[in-house]
Amino acid sequence: MSDLDAGAGPPRQRCRHCQDVIGAYEPLVLENHRGVYETSLAAEPELYDTDRPCFHRAYYAQVHGD
Repeated sequence: MSDLDAGAGPPRQRCRHCQDVIGAYEPLVLENHRGVYETSLAAEPELYDTDRPCFHRAYYAQVHGD
């Protein structure tokens, strides 16, 4: 299972750095086989089910120096 909250209610994706919920319209940084890119859960709702590392934009920049 990914970092989704189990149970009733809408699915939630959590930041791999701070473990806080990433909002649907918040920018998120995603790492995949093609590299790193920025998107949102609203733009790509299939990311609610991903096991790939997702980060809040600010935390990704802080951790990775970008």
